[in-house]
Amino acid sequence: MPAYKAIILFALLIAFHPLKAQQSIQFIPMFGTEKWHPDSSYINYAGEYLQINKCLFYTTNWKAVIPNPKKNMQSDTITISDAHYLIDLNDPNSLKLPFTIPANCTQLIFTVGVDSIKNTTGIQTGVLDPAKGMFWTWRTGYIMARMQGSSPVANTAGKRFSYDVGGFESPYNAVRTISLILPQKAAAGKNAKSTRFIQTDLSVWFKGKHSISIALTPDCHNAGKLAMQLADNYQQMFQIESN
Repeated sequence: MPAYKAIILFALLIAFHPLKAQQSIQFIPMFGTEKWHPDSSYINYAGEYLQINKCLFYTTNWKAVIPNPKKNMQSDTITISDAHYLIDLNDPNSLKLPFTIPANCTQLIFTVGVDSIKNTTGIQTGVLDPAKGMFWTWRTGYIMARMQGSSPVANTAGKRFSYDVGGFESPYNAVRTISLILPQKAAAGKNAKSTRFIQTDLSVWFKGKHSISIALTPDCHNAGKLAMQLADNYQQMFQIESN
């Protein structure tokens, strides 16, 4: 077959069988309604002034819920990625995930933390390498999420506060599942956005399901009640940007 005919045939195949639209996922660091910056000062729910200069967390088990026309529009849940990703809010390159989701996705599900298998199967590599500084010991496992900063109300050296949230065994399992409903106004078609932004509100660490005061509890470095409260809080810090 002549080359020009092959090109025409390929173009016709694309026209009649268009690729399904895909969207990338990117985290947007926030503090309340403001864009977060490590050099900026904020006020939490308790009126405590603070500066957050570091925040990291692991994510894994990404799934997308999509409608299935063959099942009377019932939904299917598909696995997008079961790899672990280390999100460092100071590193723009880590905020955009290396996969896409279908543009007609109606719900996004993922977990924050490191699953129990990775916590108990020896030395890991890549983002789970202990050299990343997000690992406690072989008994206590990985740090699921970390926040560090300073506040004049912290009764610590240098007025520092530091929250390392970990634990993978009951009753102190810090892994949390996140489920986000995606707005559908421009989910598909020509107006589909190329990126879905997940607003990540750091103020929720202090006021979510529980109230956490820096003056009362400036440190968390063990699995336990405070780590569970912090995990319950930051489970609520994610929201799909609607605009």
